Amino acid sequence: MRPTLFIKKILISILVFGCWNLYLAQEKALIKLLNRELKKEVKNQLKSPNFNGDTISIVQEFNIDNKNNLTFQIKKTSPYFKGYQIIKQEVPLAKIRNIGKDIQIILEAEPNTVITTTVDQTQQQQTITGSLFFLYLSHEKENEDLGHTLQKTFKKAGYIIGKEYWYD
Repeated sequence: MRPTLFIKKILISILVFGCWNLYLAQEKALIKLLNRELKKEVKNQLKSPNFNGDTISIVQEFNIDNKNNLTFQIKKTSPYFKGYQIIKQEVPLAKIRNIGKDIQIILEAEPNTVITTTVDQTQQQQTITGSLFFLYLSHEKENEDLGHTLQKTFKKAGYIIGKEYWYD
């Protein structure tokens, strides 16, 4: 009887470890998708002949830290302010509730769970909390399929999120 109990414990351990690895693999797939789209955005942002808006460059790609926070950092320039801003955003994955698009793609989270830290060229820092995590993906139009893909990728990683609106 003891060997059977031992075998059951081993099988349960293997099952738990296998599920954990599956979630980690899906989180990596989510990060890969977000980083691919962000790189595409950076590449395409200046292609419009009438472009005169904000530009971004990647300081730190999308990542999931050891506290399960989705985080990334960009450098932003704009005709609306002098110099540049370094913008870092972070949000616990478990607090994300929806994805949507209104000019750019946005992850909506629970209130006050998104931390946005902005540092300008004079090293002046501002930190705010809110519920909107901006992905800075706006160049591509008629891309609601990306919203569905992101929603499915979040689900495979163990996070159920809704998709409510998608406006270009």
